[in-house]
Amino acid sequence: MFRVNGFYGHVQANNLRSVVIFFGFVIAFELIGTVLLIVPLIYFDSKHALIFHPWAYFTRYAPVLLVLGASLFVFRCARHVAAMRASVNFTLVDRRAQPRLVSIVERLAITAGVPVPRVALIETEARNAFACGIDADSAVVVATRGLVEALDDDELAAVVAHEITHIKNGDICLMAAANVLIENLEWIERKNPFRLNNVVQVIIAVLFTPYLILAMLAGFASTVSFTLARVSRLLISSSREFIADAEAVRLTHNPAALISALRRIDGRSAVEGLDPRADAMMIDGAVEGAFASHPTIAERIAVLTRLSGPMAHAAGPRVDTRPLEQAVAHRAAFGLRPGPGPLPATATAAPAVPGTLLLQRVNAGSNKNLFGLTPRTRRMLTIGFCLLAALQVWTIWRVKSMPEFRDQSTPAQKAEWKRRDDLQRIAKTDPAKARCYATDVYSVGDRGFHRVKTPDPGLVAAYATGKAGGGSSDVPIEKYLASKQASVRTVTAAQDDQLDQALVSYVKQRELLTEIVHRFYGTEGLRLFQQAYDSPQDHAVVDTLRRRLDAGAPALLADRRLAADMRFLVSAPDAFVPCIARASQITSG
Repeated sequence: MFRVNGFYGHVQANNLRSVVIFFGFVIAFELIGTVLLIVPLIYFDSKHALIFHPWAYFTRYAPVLLVLGASLFVFRCARHVAAMRASVNFTLVDRRAQPRLVSIVERLAITAGVPVPRVALIETEARNAFACGIDADSAVVVATRGLVEALDDDELAAVVAHEITHIKNGDICLMAAANVLIENLEWIERKNPFRLNNVVQVIIAVLFTPYLILAMLAGFASTVSFTLARVSRLLISSSREFIADAEAVRLTHNPAALISALRRIDGRSAVEGLDPRADAMMIDGAVEGAFASHPTIAERIAVLTRLSGPMAHAAGPRVDTRPLEQAVAHRAAFGLRPGPGPLPATATAAPAVPGTLLLQRVNAGSNKNLFGLTPRTRRMLTIGFCLLAALQVWTIWRVKSMPEFRDQSTPAQKAEWKRRDDLQRIAKTDPAKARCYATDVYSVGDRGFHRVKTPDPGLVAAYATGKAGGGSSDVPIEKYLASKQASVRTVTAAQDDQLDQALVSYVKQRELLTEIVHRFYGTEGLRLFQQAYDSPQDHAVVDTLRRRLDAGAPALLADRRLAADMRFLVSAPDAFVPCIARASQITSG
């Protein structure tokens, strides 16, 4: 995608990558903000809700999120730099305290054409360095004592040149911005009302399915957003590190010194107590996890070696370039004889090899799944759904048995319940004996009661031909009458090989329609339908059914319960009603 040609081409390519990748932060913030606005907009501004009017949403609220993100960025960036400097706990030094370090910083700053930054030291044996500040005028180059003591002048100059490049290129502000943008995502995530991070929210999710769906959607958006933001930060920071390495070589003309310095830093750069967000500013930092911000030392050395060619190996074994008294003291610390000579070899610790994929690197160590759920939350959800299922099974069983409910009923209600049970039980074995067919338990009007009016023949015909309007929650009785007529026509038009199947459908439809009409229209509606079934066409269908049953048609006898209902229908068509309707008739009679 970006062709690289030498150190200059490497710098230009990485600058372009940084600009392109930085848009990843903007997309991540827009994505997570969009999910959080779904529910509020449905209630308060449905004309611009994403799920109803996507284009209207993006024209009105996407710019609002962009402005909000920019405002948060400016506010937090103003506080971020000071907070990071305070967390590192460094001490400013001058030429009297650190003449060697200050001299190298001054010389390289002048060479790079930037104002001479202040110099600071961290009292730790770790080997690391970084630059911080808002701009070049307020910048500070900070090094650890372990780094200053471990490197010779050429190596230390290479590291300082690396940090001054960060100042010159504005990387100190760029990485602060990257951290601030991720902090913005963390802030909006903390305000997310759909995070399942406590027992109360899990209970709501289990009992209220729409909330669970929104929580899953928000968790997925959060995971994608943070992954995108962290990958963007890693790519930006890695690009800036490669740029700073390349510019350091251009300033010092000594790639071998930088390679040697990186090898001495590798595995010894961790500063105890350092804020993980400040780690991104260091010359060596995390290569894996949520705060991953650096390429590996091996990758950086490989790039330097490839770009500088023979210069990377020209020096051979490193010779201490520090002043004589410092070199003698350093060699004495390693138990070597005084005098000039190569520096002692420093075995580098073997760092853990990061995942080859960027997604593996930024998600290393995370215990959240794709929907942002931790193992603890997943266990709570599993337990909640198991308890809910157990509760539903228990409720169904209680409704089936109904002892407590019936004990609270009036004597008349108890008598009707007993009559229903008796008739249902008998109908399952012999509908003719019960004089009814068994159905699911229901009560007239339990899902709304409709008054019966004289059916409109024109509306019945319209429903039968499909010319009537669509259905509604208040379905007219004409629609049921049209369904009855349709089932009769199906039997009449059926060929010989289709006749038995049409008869089965007719009986099932007759059971269903009489049950529905009784449930919604009561005894009056059921009486109307019984009259409708007392027609020459229905009598002909029942006669055909009787002949096929007498002939022992296999398709009619396959279902034992349905076959019993069929025999009852042909023996007593006028009594073919649900057992619940018959129980009510007996009780009222």
